[in-house]
Amino acid sequence: MDTHKQSLTVKQTQPIPNAQLWIGQQEQSLYHVQLFLQKTFCSHNGCQICVTCMHIRDKQHHAIMWLAPDKTYTIDQLEGLFSTIAYALQPHEHFFFVLQKADLLTNACANKLLKPMEEPPAGYHFILLAEHMESILPTVVSRCIVQKIASRTDISSHHPLFLSFTSQPCSPVEFSKMIDTAGLNERESIELCNEILHYWIKKLTKNDAPDKQEKNCQGIITQLKSAYTQPLMPGSSTLFWRNLYFKLHTLLITFS
Repeated sequence: MDTHKQSLTVKQTQPIPNAQLWIGQQEQSLYHVQLFLQKTFCSHNGCQICVTCMHIRDKQHHAIMWLAPDKTYTIDQLEGLFSTIAYALQPHEHFFFVLQKADLLTNACANKLLKPMEEPPAGYHFILLAEHMESILPTVVSRCIVQKIASRTDISSHHPLFLSFTSQPCSPVEFSKMIDTAGLNERESIELCNEILHYWIKKLTKNDAPDKQEKNCQGIITQLKSAYTQPLMPGSSTLFWRNLYFKLHTLLITFS
């Protein structure tokens, strides 16, 4: 099948940059680019569970080309990119090239990418992932919208609430005692909820959940996404966590 026939129309309220450079830990950057692409292509704003989202998760989506070097990039490894971009897309169609470990681009490879990155044919986009911006040629950086991905800390992963919503679900009585002493404000609650959501998405992405539990995992993600997008009123953090606990408790205990 011709690659140029495999792109997909997407709806966008804002223009997608021609080229983006995402700086951060590789695993974290991959997670964020996956979410970005799911929100771009999924008709349900990145639901995580539809066929489109799962294909993106598994790096099998037909409008995305994932590239990664063995040691360093070579011109031969980029031939698929250049042969694909030679085809014109239909209006409103989009195709993404994701270059992992872009700090391993040789000067020859980087220089060959400059023109298509600066003026790609309509509908084509580049996303470069790297851990250190100083490893990227300035001429490449200048053509990109740069996004820095903050590294996660281990603080939230040791928080009792994080553990109770992930690897160590507790009883309603234990949870009541825990939430009374948690002392989280609204901002901290949303950040922690996001960390818990990331844990379950990662578990589903890595297929850590047995087949019989995959549906439960997807249900947990759906509830967490809904909770994460709801604005919290001042003083409502405790109620937020209580409601979330009772929505998820039955699903959580299947993983204990």
